[in-house]
Amino acid sequence: MDIDSLLAPFSNDLGELHRELEEKYLLPKNQLEGDVLRKCQRLVNPGTDWSRYYYVERAEARLGFHMKRDLISGVLDFWNYEVVSHTPTTSTPQNSTSISRAVSKPADFVRGRASNLPFTPGGLNIPEATSLDDDVFGDLNSLLNGELLDTPPGFERGLVFIDEPNEDERTGISFQDILTSDDVDTLALQLAEPASLAEEEEAVEEVSPITATIEPDAADRQEIDSLLPAKSALPSKPKRAEPPRKEWAHMVDVNAPFPDFYELVPQLAREFPFELDVFQKRAVYHMERGESVFVAAHTSAGKTVVAEYAVGLCLKHMTRAIYTSPIKALSNQKFRDFRKSFPKTGEEETVGILTGDVQISPSASCLVMTTEILRSMLYRGADCIRDVEWVIFDECHYINDVERGVVWEEVIILLPPHINIILLSATVPNTREFADWVGRTKKKDIYVISTAKRPVPLEHFLYLPQDPKKMFKVVDERRKWLPSGYKEAQEVLAPKKEVSKPGQQGRGGANATRGGRGAARGGGGNKPYGSQNNSSYNAMKGQDKAKSDKTTYTHLTTLLKQKSLLPAIVFSFSKKKCEEYAGSLSNQDFLSGEERSKVMGFVERCLARLKRDDRELPQITRMKEMLSRGVAVHHGGLLPIVKEMVEILFTSSLVRILFATETFAMGVNAPAKCVIFSSLRKHDGRSFRDLLPGEYTQMSGRAGRRGLDTTGVVLILCSQASLSMPAIPDQTTLDRILLGSPEKLQSQFRLTYGMILGLMRVEGVKVEEMIRRSFGEAGAEKAKPELQKLLETTNSQLTQIPQLECPYCVGSLMDYYHASARIVDLQHELRDMILDSPHGRVLGPGKVVIVNNIAYRNCVAVLREGFKGGQKNVEVDVLVGDTEAIGVVPATWLSVPVREKAQIKLDRVGWGDVAVITKWSVKVNQKDLVEELYGIGREIQKLGHIPEFDFSKIRSLEFQERRREKEGLIKRMKGMECGKCPDLPVHYAQMHTHQTLQSKVADLALKMSDQNLVLLPDYDKRVEVLKALNFVENGLVGVKGRVACEINTADELILTELILDNTFAAYSPEETVALLSCFVFQEKTQNSPVLTPNLDRGVSQITETAARIAEVQRACGLDILVEDVVGSLRFGLVEVVYEWALGLSFRQIMDLTDVLEGTIVRTIVRLEETCREVQGISRLIGDAELFRKMERARECIKRDIVFSGSLYF
Repeated sequence: MDIDSLLAPFSNDLGELHRELEEKYLLPKNQLEGDVLRKCQRLVNPGTDWSRYYYVERAEARLGFHMKRDLISGVLDFWNYEVVSHTPTTSTPQNSTSISRAVSKPADFVRGRASNLPFTPGGLNIPEATSLDDDVFGDLNSLLNGELLDTPPGFERGLVFIDEPNEDERTGISFQDILTSDDVDTLALQLAEPASLAEEEEAVEEVSPITATIEPDAADRQEIDSLLPAKSALPSKPKRAEPPRKEWAHMVDVNAPFPDFYELVPQLAREFPFELDVFQKRAVYHMERGESVFVAAHTSAGKTVVAEYAVGLCLKHMTRAIYTSPIKALSNQKFRDFRKSFPKTGEEETVGILTGDVQISPSASCLVMTTEILRSMLYRGADCIRDVEWVIFDECHYINDVERGVVWEEVIILLPPHINIILLSATVPNTREFADWVGRTKKKDIYVISTAKRPVPLEHFLYLPQDPKKMFKVVDERRKWLPSGYKEAQEVLAPKKEVSKPGQQGRGGANATRGGRGAARGGGGNKPYGSQNNSSYNAMKGQDKAKSDKTTYTHLTTLLKQKSLLPAIVFSFSKKKCEEYAGSLSNQDFLSGEERSKVMGFVERCLARLKRDDRELPQITRMKEMLSRGVAVHHGGLLPIVKEMVEILFTSSLVRILFATETFAMGVNAPAKCVIFSSLRKHDGRSFRDLLPGEYTQMSGRAGRRGLDTTGVVLILCSQASLSMPAIPDQTTLDRILLGSPEKLQSQFRLTYGMILGLMRVEGVKVEEMIRRSFGEAGAEKAKPELQKLLETTNSQLTQIPQLECPYCVGSLMDYYHASARIVDLQHELRDMILDSPHGRVLGPGKVVIVNNIAYRNCVAVLREGFKGGQKNVEVDVLVGDTEAIGVVPATWLSVPVREKAQIKLDRVGWGDVAVITKWSVKVNQKDLVEELYGIGREIQKLGHIPEFDFSKIRSLEFQERRREKEGLIKRMKGMECGKCPDLPVHYAQMHTHQTLQSKVADLALKMSDQNLVLLPDYDKRVEVLKALNFVENGLVGVKGRVACEINTADELILTELILDNTFAAYSPEETVALLSCFVFQEKTQNSPVLTPNLDRGVSQITETAARIAEVQRACGLDILVEDVVGSLRFGLVEVVYEWALGLSFRQIMDLTDVLEGTIVRTIVRLEETCREVQGISRLIGDAELFRKMERARECIKRDIVFSGSLYF
């Protein structure tokens, strides 16, 4: 029913009704009805509030005082303060490097964001408000005197008042005096006293005589003094600013006892169930004081205690600690150990871990990660960094690694100033040098704490398969060489003489075998071990060696069981050899029935997380069988879950004999009773070489379990590796490897494109600064204060040289001097060419030459013998005068003594001292030699130049050009105005001194400048590459550069070009991820992959891009070969990754390649991280298609055994 039907009865009055409703409810009224106005509006008389006209919002303080507090006692040190500047609240991670900037989004809290700026590194020489400057004191003094400030902030001048009183006129004291005075009471009296002496006299006159004569007696004064405190509540005197320190490293004596440790540290932040060693107490004491430490201790000495105490301090202070390690396996193990030591508090975990593919409890107080992850956090400005109090660098001697050592230097340089550093390392010889570099870089004191000896000493033995029941000790527990043991081992291999029985001698003699006389020629006789050259004999010996290898470890393990030396680690430097040696013990069983049951139960629980097909992989089946007997292998080719099973079982003493590569010594903290070396030689990727002392120490250090063994045993297996190598290394080699000093920590700093682009985005932090602060430049930086002093001294000497006022020399002496210096250089070049030519034979006995060195300045001399090839000096007779030294003279001048003082001096001069070869020759040893040489000298002076031997017949174009240049300079010098000066020798010597000092100043300035940096030329060339490829545009990082900053797991330049060229648009997600594998796979393979036509095209595109970028780098001056750049891309796993992404099982893809299982898993895991980086780049450049493609690619490869969870988590 509508409205019209309802109004039908009133149809006659409908129009009128409409008008009434419209007037009442729809049309506006001319006036308000009733008391509506009173209800909606009220008039109030507020009065006049004048305060709002002069009220100003409170400005934010730009400066503040930061008082230092003793971290142990908690007492504030009022005088030891610093003035800090506050960054405006508008600072964000995108526009500021301040630590007080606003926090970014929670999602970027831990790992940061590419658009964020890194925090300002500590120790940079950036101007900061660290002390009260004159302007601040001037403003405070003006306010103290009751004056108005007349200069606005930022202006050089302000209002000028007439008859303005002088500064400090009223009080005679400044605010700076108040802060720096040591007598506060005296200052208070000075403030209360009249400003001038006249006012003071007037005040004295106004005092009444009675008041003026009132003096308290001595008793009253003593009584009043007894009520006053003996010590003022305020500090007596501020500390003066200390001079710049030369040494930042402080060596701590760990041999001295530390009896007052518990008095200095009454309450430990973490309790330990054992008494700490002295070196641990020293480290704890300095950490409690907030000081950085460098602990260089032997293996198994207890360095982990220092790391755990740092975590305890962070829990106490409610801050964070970051533990970094060089290897992911070590990070996983430390995460497991720390979680046991620091259980979670309530619902929150105390320990977390960050890796490329795993993130567990990122908000924990202790974060475990690799050093590369921390570097990424620093470059990406992660806000987590602002909460960090301690960063622990474990195994920091890994800085010597050629490939990854640069990461440690980068991280140390980039750490913000509020972070303290703990360095844990094996013993190295240059701990002080390294700590001094860290301290100078971060402007922090570093306390170096080293252990003197191992807690469990080592004994070193030789083991020979020829005598399998005996070990020959060559080094005892006191590190003393035992020659008797070495000699006894050699006697075992010495050939034994056989005594022949009567009647056994044949035609070939007593020692002849079948073949008679031909035995000696044919090789049938007894020869020393390893001296045969016959091919059939060598083949037979190779077969015998293979058989002996199989029995060697059987005999060896039998001996180890007899001497109770299990568990043991056998270090081999080949993955294949580890498997072979372990297979030779197929008949050995080291476990009891109960232990075997524990092992199999643990293995089954670990494998339960895998699919059925993955549990039946050949490697897993083989390892299960070995583990059931107490035997295992550990190398990079194992699956991650298998490696972790081996590590956990070995640390539980359920693996008795372990065959491992050297990475086990670095990545796993698992000591044993005995360590065996299968060889003392290894292949380092280029050639075979002996082990370095540091490598041997690292691996042998796993022998000896603290608290269980009195000594650790190290066995060196002496088997003949080849027919050309002796079985027992010589004594010199053994002494160098076993007892030599470990390698020094050396800088491996190098520039990368990612580093350059990352630092170019940060204002105030230049790449040159990063190079200057690297460990490689530590020596130059340490010498800078001395160079600065020397520069100032040289400049002072330079200013003291008087200006020349000679009318002859003022305009031309400088050109005269440079021409003379050029002549000297040309003479040296010509002289060397002459000696190398057939004309050098003219330099025979009797040849007159001009000698010029410090002792003889252009003196006439005659050769007593001729110069011969390789001869450094010859005898000459030199015409000299008195014994006084002769000053510097021009190259065209000759020093001829006065006739009465002329004499001959016999001396030896070098070939470099012969300045000119004259045309004259004289007889040697003649009586009138003085007269003859004097006459030649006078003739030369009359001519005005030195006639030289005619070398115009030398056909060398280079020689003749230099000879003509020299002659032209001599003619030019003759026409110069300064040649007329009577005091030319004096003025020339003065000019020489001036030029020498000026050159020294320039040289010192160069040494102190960035131009002296070793890596600066490389940096300039790399910047040119970035400009040529448009990664840097107009000095700023462009879009390409920002994309490259996101890439950490692949070649930045090549992958960036491929992404921005839209290369991957033509490929499916499976094909894209397969092509990306070339960036992360690093090993060689013998199998050639079978690729689809589309993948072949993708490989060609990547190769062409790599070659193009390599050509650009070569064009910019970098020493790079195109073949090396293209060869660094390994396409050996493209087919494997492609089939894995399509869904094939792990067993099926193993049939496609000869690469080991562990390598494939490691490659695919890193490949997933690369895909994640490309996915982030696609978001940055707005490529939605690439984003979805990378998301799909990650889903394709992230499955099954490749991404099975770690047993440590």
